[in-house]
Order: sequence, then C-alpha cells, then structure tokens
Amino acid sequence: MIVAQSQFKGWGKMVDPPKLTSQQWNLAGLLGVIFIVMAVLQIISFSDFKDWLSQVGIDSPATCAVILIVAELWAALGFFKLKLMLGFRAISALLAVLVSGFWFVENLRLVSEGQAGTLTSSGFFGGFLEQSPGWWTVIESALLLFWVIYTLNLTKGYYTKAQ
Repeated sequence: MIVAQSQFKGWGKMVDPPKLTSQQWNLAGLLGVIFIVMAVLQIISFSDFKDWLSQVGIDSPATCAVILIVAELWAALGFFKLKLMLGFRAISALLAVLVSGFWFVENLRLVSEGQAGTLTSSGFFGGFLEQSPGWWTVIESALLLFWVIYTLNLTKGYYTKAQ
C-alpha cells in the first residue's frame, strides 16, 4: 500500500512540462497536431468513420469511434508544452501508445487478411484524405508508433522526478 501511495504521490499536482530543447518540443508539438487533426477530421466525418470501423469488423463502431477520438485528443495534449497535472500527462502518454498501436495493428491486420485492396480508406482521417490500406499505410502507422515512443522516451524519468 505504501508503494502504491508513493507512486501516485503528486499525480494531481500541476507540474511544469518536461525539460526538452525547442527542437524536441517542435517534434512533440507536431505529433500533437497530427493527433488533433486526426480526431477533428474523424469528428467532422463521424458517420463515415463509424462506417469504416464497421466495415473492418469492429464491434460497436460508434462507441469505438468515440473512444478513439477522445483518446487521440487526450494523447495530443500531452505533447504540448503546457503545465498539466502529472497524472494527466502520464495517461496521455499511455493513450498515445495505445492509439498509435491500434492504428498500426489494424492496418497490419487489414493487409495480412487481404482486405487492403477492398477498402478505400485506412481510416486515419475519417472520411478525408482517403488512402487505401496497404503496405504504405502500415509503414505510416509504424512511423507514427515509433515517433510516439521516441518522443515519450525523451521524457523518460520525468514522471518520477516531477513529484
């Protein structure tokens, strides 16, 4: 119990953002902008996004769409140079990995199951910027996942030192 209390100590406390160079903040901020653009375009074309999730075989597509959009927006906030609660930033990091991992696994699954040529969109941006799932979308989503991991690695140790 004491270990758990020490781990969560300060999670509700507002803390300064991690100490990164301006170039590293630009890289992180661009990643945050990408997550926001994805979420906003999915919101604007919500019915198309929900239909895409249904086409790829995801149960409860409306619920899943809302969860993905909220997770993308929450994840995006952690990549900006804002004073946030430590717990909020930690959950943001987790959601960023989960969301980018979802897009990687989903596109890899579509390609491996042979559905790559049958769909007109990879779903990244809802009904906009349609790109048929294929090896290029797998590479794009892998780059997004590695970019997230790299950016989070820049802040390694921040969550324990900030307390």
